[in-house]
Amino acid sequence: MSQEPNPFFVMPGSALIDLREELELIEDEKAKETLARYGYRAGVGLIKSLGVEISSLEQLKEVMPQLWSETGLGRMQVKDLEEGRITVALEESIEARHGRRCDFTRGYLTGMVSTLMKRKFEAEETECIADGKYRCVHVLRPSEGVFKEGRQLAEGERKNQLEQGYSYLMESEDAYAGFDVFLDYVSHGTKGLWISREYPEKIKKKFDIGDLPYLWLSYERDIKYAREPTNIPLIYAEIKGFLDDSDGGIVLLSGLEYMMSQNTFLKVLKFLQLLNENVAVKDALLLIPLSPQALSSREVKMLERELRTFQSK
Repeated sequence: MSQEPNPFFVMPGSALIDLREELELIEDEKAKETLARYGYRAGVGLIKSLGVEISSLEQLKEVMPQLWSETGLGRMQVKDLEEGRITVALEESIEARHGRRCDFTRGYLTGMVSTLMKRKFEAEETECIADGKYRCVHVLRPSEGVFKEGRQLAEGERKNQLEQGYSYLMESEDAYAGFDVFLDYVSHGTKGLWISREYPEKIKKKFDIGDLPYLWLSYERDIKYAREPTNIPLIYAEIKGFLDDSDGGIVLLSGLEYMMSQNTFLKVLKFLQLLNENVAVKDALLLIPLSPQALSSREVKMLERELRTFQSK
């Protein structure tokens, strides 16, 4: 049965500004990144709904202004186009007109380009009308370490055969539990994302983990791949974005105890429930190592009801 395309709806520009004001009241400085993540999903959704595909940078330059006209967010010019950088200039920005930098727009651009190029990009707004410039300029670059090709694949069958579409709770006191199963899958061609509490450079020295994308649960704001453990919406969005793009990928979430120590148990539980639903829909895998000693028996039982318990061989 063919799927019906997702319907479009028109939202006035003032509604976008109202949404930003509401988010600023709730999230303060985090509002801009929430808007960017929302814009990213909108950009991905637009390309997938229209079914547009390209095969070269020249095609990107041709189709982007046409597609952007569908958004109603201003006029676009692709000013610079090369493998490592795409520069886009925008006029008549709705966000900038109201004295705000173009965070929703930045996310929208990133979602569109990432989907068209089949590779994750990041965007930086280098000029904005809100800052007195005559136009807004966004520079997009490929994300480091995301979906890189060239990893040598292992021969033979995987040692671990988990049922796709499920999240697995791996109860263990081993600080590196789950990495063996995770690496077993990615060495046989499965796309993987790993998240850890331990500093990633130490993980890389211990395991042959290659150029797989990763996140570090840390408050180090100056490090690009660090994510604050309390910013659950951002961590969720990163994992969901990976699941959307990975075609049955595998995620290793190592450091759940740390997240629970920085949030309430129920907040983290809701986060896992949402992830579990996404894993099921995308026919993916989620591995969650956990030390049972770090939680109460009641909390462990609640997790066991939501997730499958991994039985090691």
